Amino acid sequence: MGCILSSQTDFIVQPVVLTLIRYYLAFIIFSYGFAKVFAGQFPHTMANMDARFAELTPMRVAWAFFGYSRGYQQFLGWGEVVPSVLLLFRRTTLLGALIMFVVMLNVFLVNVFFDVCVKINSGIYTALALYILIQEFPRLWNFCLANKITAPRVDLVLDKPRWLKMGGLIISYLLLGYILYKTGDGAINYYTYSKTHVAPTAVQGAWKTVVVKVEDNQQWLPLDQMDSLYTARVFFDGFNGVIKSDFIRDRFRFSIDSATHQLTVNFTNLRNEWNIPPVTWKYERPSSDSLHLWGVWKGKSLMMKCVIRKEKLTRY
Repeated sequence: MGCILSSQTDFIVQPVVLTLIRYYLAFIIFSYGFAKVFAGQFPHTMANMDARFAELTPMRVAWAFFGYSRGYQQFLGWGEVVPSVLLLFRRTTLLGALIMFVVMLNVFLVNVFFDVCVKINSGIYTALALYILIQEFPRLWNFCLANKITAPRVDLVLDKPRWLKMGGLIISYLLLGYILYKTGDGAINYYTYSKTHVAPTAVQGAWKTVVVKVEDNQQWLPLDQMDSLYTARVFFDGFNGVIKSDFIRDRFRFSIDSATHQLTVNFTNLRNEWNIPPVTWKYERPSSDSLHLWGVWKGKSLMMKCVIRKEKLTRY
C-alpha cells in the first residue's frame, strides 16, 4: 500500500515540477529573446564602431559581433522566443526543449569563452532544458539513434478529485496569464528602449575634443593631455552616449532640455548598473559642426570644445 501511494505521489509531483520548470525557463528566456528582437541587448552604436580592437574586452568583442548586424541579432532573438512559446504548451514541450537546449548551450559556451558575467545563469538554463529532454530520453533514443518505431508518450491518468483538477487548471492558467502579461510588458519596454538609440537630439553625433580645460579656483586651466580625464571622444547616440579618454571609457544615458541647454547625465558604475546620481551638463552649439560642453566627470569640472567627426560611423 505504501509503495502504491509513493508511486502515485511521484506521478503527481513530477508533472507539476516539469510544468514549473518549463514555465520558468520560458519566462526567463522570453526577456532575453525580445531584447535581441528589438536590437536592444547588443546596441550597435557609433562608439562601438569607433573602438579599437585592443580596447575591447572579450565580452565587448562578442557584443560588437552580435550587434553589428541588426538582422542577425533579431535571428538570435527569435531563436529564443520561439522555443519559449513552445515550452508553454504540453504538446509542444519536447520540440521547444530540443531547440532551447541547442540555443542555450551555444549561449553558455559564448559566455564561458568570452568571459561574459552570466555564466552560472546560462548554465542553469541549459541544464533545465536538458532536464526536460531527459524525461523523453528513451523515445528520443529510439527515434534518433536506434531507428525504431517510436510510440506516443504514455501518460498515467490518476483518478484525482474534481477540486484538485480544477485547482491545478486554475493555477496553471493564472501562471500562464502572468507570464504572457509580463512578457508583453517587457517586450514593450525593450521596444521603447531600442528607440532611445535612434532619437535625434541637439547634440547628436560623434565628436572629437580639440580643447579640454579643468576648473581650478574658479579658473579654467588647460588639462594635461596625459591626464586620464583628458577626453578624446564624446558620442551622443539617441539618448545614450559614451565619453572616453585614452585611459577611461564611460557609458551614460541622458535627457535634454533644449530651452536651458542642459543635459541630465546618468553614468553606469563598474558593474554596469545605473545607480549613480545624475549630474547636470551644459552645452552650446556655436555652429553645426561644433559643440561646447561643461560638466562634471569623475569628480572634476571640465570644459570641452568639440568638433564633429567626418568619418562614417552609421548604425547599420
